[in-house]
Amino acid sequence: EYKLTWRAYVDAIMAVVDTLGLDRPVVIGCSIGGRVVLHLALEHAKRFRALIGLESGAHADPYYDLGWLHRPDVHGGEVCGGLVSGLIAPTAPEADRWETIWHYMQGGPGVFRGDLHYYTSDGDVRERVAGINTGDCPLYLLTGEYDYSCTPADTRDLASRIEGAQVTIMAGLGHFPISEDPPGFLGY
Repeated sequence: EYKLTWRAYVDAIMAVVDTLGLDRPVVIGCSIGGRVVLHLALEHAKRFRALIGLESGAHADPYYDLGWLHRPDVHGGEVCGGLVSGLIAPTAPEADRWETIWHYMQGGPGVFRGDLHYYTSDGDVRERVAGINTGDCPLYLLTGEYDYSCTPADTRDLASRIEGAQVTIMAGLGHFPISEDPPGFLGY
């Protein structure tokens, strides 16, 4: 069974940085990518020029039953599409909304569920975030106003525990700002 862990995720990113010989790159991550930005800030801050977390919560309690994602009588991709559809802002352009949902519907069996293992369990950094040093690397947190997985209140709370973290709440956007409304996101 595939289960994404914070260590495997961080190691994969650092392997890309090292293999490409990147000198202090800027990393931007969304959702679980927004969470891994916090792990990078804790483990490798001096290796980056800036870290940008979109929808970057320190933890997310599951508000859904992960068992629905891998059953023989249920199409897991359609369940994934249903789960993520509510996280998209109601103002998102229809074509971008559908493309975002479609991408989530394409995952292989167990992939989304395995990623959510990291997002809801293994990647919990609530007790560690105060150790992030923004003097070593700036940390920017951007959250869509319609996100209920990582709410604006969650983001403000997270930033209050990380000295120097900068917060922007993005009007008219949800949990997937990059894909649900690319022009709206680029304004930020």
